[in-house]
Amino acid sequence: MQRIPEEKIDEIRSQVDIVDVVGNYVQLKKQGRNYTGLCPFHGEKTPSFSVSPEKQIFHCFGCGKGGNVFSFLMQIDGLSFVESVKKVADLAHIPLDVAISQGDSAPGNKPDSQESKMIEIHQLASKLYHYLLMETEEGQEALQYLLDRGMSEQELDHFEIGFAPAHASTVTTFLKKREVDLALAVESGLLTERDDGEVVDRFRNRIMFPIKNDRGQLVGFSGRLFNQEDGPKYLNSPETPIFNKRNILYHFSDARQEIRKKEEILLLEGYMDVISSVSATFSNGVASMGTSLTEEHVQMIRRVTNRAIICYDGDRAGIEASFKAGTMLAEQHRLEVFVLQLPNGKDPDDFIRSEGAEKFAEIYTHQRLTWTAFKLQFFKRNRNLQNETDKIAYLGEALAEIGKLDQAVERELYLKQLGSEFDLSMEALKQQLQQTVVVKPKPHDYGGPPPESYGEYPSYEGDGGPVYEQFSFAQPSGVPSAGLTSEKRLLKYMLEDRDAFIQIRNLLEEHQTDFYHDNYKALYTHLIGFYASGNDANPLALMDQLKDDMARNLVSELEMMTVNTDVSIEEYQDYVQSLTKSSIERDIKEKEQALLTATQQGDIPAALELARTITTMRATMKNTPN
Repeated sequence: MQRIPEEKIDEIRSQVDIVDVVGNYVQLKKQGRNYTGLCPFHGEKTPSFSVSPEKQIFHCFGCGKGGNVFSFLMQIDGLSFVESVKKVADLAHIPLDVAISQGDSAPGNKPDSQESKMIEIHQLASKLYHYLLMETEEGQEALQYLLDRGMSEQELDHFEIGFAPAHASTVTTFLKKREVDLALAVESGLLTERDDGEVVDRFRNRIMFPIKNDRGQLVGFSGRLFNQEDGPKYLNSPETPIFNKRNILYHFSDARQEIRKKEEILLLEGYMDVISSVSATFSNGVASMGTSLTEEHVQMIRRVTNRAIICYDGDRAGIEASFKAGTMLAEQHRLEVFVLQLPNGKDPDDFIRSEGAEKFAEIYTHQRLTWTAFKLQFFKRNRNLQNETDKIAYLGEALAEIGKLDQAVERELYLKQLGSEFDLSMEALKQQLQQTVVVKPKPHDYGGPPPESYGEYPSYEGDGGPVYEQFSFAQPSGVPSAGLTSEKRLLKYMLEDRDAFIQIRNLLEEHQTDFYHDNYKALYTHLIGFYASGNDANPLALMDQLKDDMARNLVSELEMMTVNTDVSIEEYQDYVQSLTKSSIERDIKEKEQALLTATQQGDIPAALELARTITTMRATMKNTPN
C-alpha cells in the first residue's frame, strides 16, 4: 500500500468543505451552526444526521455513524482510505500521484470479495456489449435501430449502450477466456444455467442498458428487444446480491449533482426517456427499473431534494402511475410534487425526439401542473360530467382536495376555476367547502412557530393552517449516569487539547482509576498512542488513523458535544473522582450480589467477610468528594 504523507492529507482535507461533499449525497438544511438532513446510512423520517462545517465532521445521532470527509466517502461509496483521499484530491483539484493497488481496497470492497467480483464481471460484459454494438457487423442492425430513433453515437458512448448477440454463449465464451468463475457469473445474473447444467448467456439479441447503483457501480443490465416480438420487451437482471430493483433508480448516481443544482428530480419511466432528457439538458432525470416507485426509492430521493417532477407516459397506465407515485411522494412523504403532461399522450423520449429540446423545456418550466391541479384532472377521468350524478361526485372530490390547501390564495384560485367550469357561484362553493372539510385537531399546539432551536417542516391538516412538526436529534434513551457523563467530558477535553490529555492522564493514574466502558477505554488507548507519536491535538487526523468504526463514530459524537472551554484542572479532578465513585458503586453491587448468594447457601463466614468489605467500601465512597 502506498503511504500518502500526513502533510498532503492535511492539505487535501483543508481544501474541501465537508458540507459540499456530503451535500452531493444528502439534502442538508442549515440549523444553527450545523447542517442537518436524513441519514444516508439508515432509513429514517426525522433528521438525525448532522454535519459541522466548523469541525469538518459528520455524525448521525440515530445510528451513531460519524467521521470526517474521508470516512464519509469510505462508508457511502465503499472506498478504501487511499481511494477516498484521491477522490477528495480530485474534488479539490490537487494533484496526487498515487496508484491504487489491490492492497488499498476497502474491507467491504476487496478485489477478492464476491460482490466486488460480480461488479467486475459486469464491467467486463458491458465493455464487450458496447464493442459489439459500435464496432461489429453483428451489431449493425441494433446500432441502426438506435440511430433511426434519433440517438447519437455520443449518447451511445456516454450511456455505454451495448448489444447482446443472439448466440447462446457469446459472453460465456468471453468470460471463460478470461478465466472468470462462471458459477459466480451465474449468481450475479449475467449468465444462466440450463436444466442439463450447461451455462449460457442470459441476454440474447437485445440492446443492453447498463444499470448502476447509487454508488456508480455497475450491478446489472436491462436488455430491450428491437426486431422481434417473442419475449418481454425489457428483460432485467434478476435479483442478486448486487442488484435489487427496489433500491435502484436508473441514472441516479450520475444525476445526483444536477438534482442538487436544480433542487428537483425529474422522474421518468424508461431508459430512453432518461437518455433523451439528458440530451435536452435535463440531466436530473432518473427512472425506476420497470417497477412502481418504492419506499427505498423515495428515501433516496428525499436525501437529495424535496421536489419531484413526474413525467411519465401519457397513456392510461402512465397517468395512473403518475397518480400513484405522486400520492406516495406528496401525501405520504410530503415532497413538493409537480406533473408534466405532454401533448397527444406522448412519452418523453418520443416528444423530445419529434418536437425538440426547446419545446420540452418550455413545458417543463412553464406548463407543469401542481399536484392539486393534476389530481383535479385525474378525478375527472372515467366520469361523464354531463351527468348530474357524476358532476356532483366530482365536485365533492375536488372540494375535498381544495380544502386540504393551507393558503387562502390557492383555495381561491381553484374555487374560481371550478366556478367558471361549472357555472357556480363562489358563495355556493365556499359554503359547500365548509361542509366538506372536517378540520382535524392539530397534533401539537405551540402557540406560534416552533423554537429556533428546532427545524421546521410545515404540514397541513384540513383548513386549519400550518401544523409544525418538530424534529430534534435522537438521543440515547434514559438519563446518562454521572460516570458516563464524566467519561465523555474527559475524552472530549483530551481529544482537543494535548495539555489536557497529559493532566487528565496523570489524574487517572494518581487515583488509580480508568474508563469503564469498553469503547471509551479503547479510544483512550488510541489517544495514548496518537500523542506518543508526537502529534498535536487533531481529531480529524486521529479519525484517519482509527481502523475501528466504533472508535471513529465515538470521536465524531464527542466532537459534536458542547462543553465549557474555560476549564480548570479542578474540574478535571471532579470528573476523575466521579469515575472513581462510579467504580466503587459497581464493586459494591457485585459484593452485595455475592453476599446474597453466600447467605442463601448458608456460608456464614463468607457472608460476614463480604458484609465487612461492603461497609468499608461504602465508607470509602462517602469520603470520595462529589
